[in-house]
Amino acid sequence: MEKDLKFAILKSSKEIPNKIENWIFEAYEKNKKIFGRTPSKKFKIVICNAEKEWKEESKYYYFSFGAGTVLRDGTFVAKEQKFLKRSDKNYKILLDHEMNHVFFALFYGITKPTWIHEGLANFVGGCPLPKKETLKEIKTKKINHKILQYRYLYRNYPNKETVRLNYSIWGYFIEFVSDNNSRVIISFMNDFIKRPNKANYNKMFLKYFGENPKSKFQSFVKWLNK
Repeated sequence: MEKDLKFAILKSSKEIPNKIENWIFEAYEKNKKIFGRTPSKKFKIVICNAEKEWKEESKYYYFSFGAGTVLRDGTFVAKEQKFLKRSDKNYKILLDHEMNHVFFALFYGITKPTWIHEGLANFVGGCPLPKKETLKEIKTKKINHKILQYRYLYRNYPNKETVRLNYSIWGYFIEFVSDNNSRVIISFMNDFIKRPNKANYNKMFLKYFGENPKSKFQSFVKWLNK
């Protein structure tokens, strides 16, 4: 099936339930409020009903335990709810998360800084782990500010557990540094994208968050401990 949603073209090898269409609209509106604007072009949303479809459609971002991804051109690819065996609540979280990546891709055309790219999506959709569990893992694994990755490295995603922990740390770090106001992050990105290099990143980090990454992460761990 193929359907025009006005802001996107929805495609699937099977009929998509109305509730999922409604959740896609809700995810779009939610991220519209986060970014304060909408993409200027239509994008594709592909719902996959089998692993073969997922592997084919997710292309260079394929990994077997993945549930959804967004390609460089803004194409939104996700496994179907029954295929994933996810509850309504958790599937809506997935749609909110991936829709955030669509907006990010179409506005900025980059996936760095990594912790913001993934952290904002988890801030919007919801973090996989509770704060207490995230703090416990940070202490157990002796994680420091280097977890605030600037760019993607494939070896950083060896398994599902690592992904869940990284996403949770980055999502809660977004909440912390923005004081629960995502517009701070959007303003950071709007400034960073003018010169998207490491030197400007360091400058913008200090400007918007008031400390260097090492000091800010130490403050973050204390905040998690409250």
